Amino acid sequence: MKGSLADVIDMWLKEKGPSWKKTTYTVYCQTIDKYIIPRIGDVKANQIDTKRLEAFVESIREDTDGAMLSDRYLRSICAIVLRALRYVKKKYHYAIEIPENLIMPARRTQVMLPGQQDMGVLEKYLLENAGDDTCLGVLIVFYTGIRIGEACALTWGDVNLEEGVIYVRKNMQRVKTSEGKKSSTEVLLQTPKTCTSFRIIPIPPVLFPLLQQYKQEDAKYIIKGRKKSWVEPRTLQYRFAKILNECQIKSFNFHMLRHAFATRCIDKGFDAKSLSEILGHSSVQVTLNLYVHSSLEHKKELMEKFDICCYGS
Repeated sequence: MKGSLADVIDMWLKEKGPSWKKTTYTVYCQTIDKYIIPRIGDVKANQIDTKRLEAFVESIREDTDGAMLSDRYLRSICAIVLRALRYVKKKYHYAIEIPENLIMPARRTQVMLPGQQDMGVLEKYLLENAGDDTCLGVLIVFYTGIRIGEACALTWGDVNLEEGVIYVRKNMQRVKTSEGKKSSTEVLLQTPKTCTSFRIIPIPPVLFPLLQQYKQEDAKYIIKGRKKSWVEPRTLQYRFAKILNECQIKSFNFHMLRHAFATRCIDKGFDAKSLSEILGHSSVQVTLNLYVHSSLEHKKELMEKFDICCYGS
């Protein structure tokens, strides 16, 4: 194969790009234009070996502004190169050897959740102010574990009180866009990235009467904006920070509500398969890796079963 890596990537984008979400396509293009094309775009595709990939990684490890790129980000950049190469090799039977991704997946660390007392104070505040659309929206996340973009996209039409379920079928994201040399952002409302993200969640008893009481037939979105009928994730995070401040709780990321929900489900005996489907994970293994682990107290109970070993007696 005589074509350059830039040629291969261009072919890959043109042929596969139309089937991707706009957000995925935009992120890929930005990464390709910023890191890949300037560094190794003119290298022949059949010359992209382990040594060349290693040199590429070292050349981009430090960003243009002096910040060090994380291993996770470096791995995703390499993955784009390798995906394009695999695509043309498989489809067009190009005789090229494709190296492995040099950056190993990051080992997941156990998520440190806010303290139970803080979560109790937050829950009490949200319940007392459930008539406010933002508080009601945060409560839905608190009791169902949906993502922030899914909460922003949630409409009253997605809440079926007769069936007692919530339909998660949209996701809202703010993404970067490029028009020539000018960069900007836009808010996109789109279908979930994977089929597992599209799901039906039973409404828990604690949430049902609140939805029943505050349901508004004339309001499309559950969480409303000040100037628009909807609120974007960034704005919801700002509002959430104000709620935490009002409760005198140390600030934490909105996504921690999802982690807290999943942890409570595990503590209450949810099986991994059901929880995985409620959370919209791509596989049960993702749920197991993130949330299903023994508590320290349980490990202590197990270790207390050890006694003096009497080998050979």
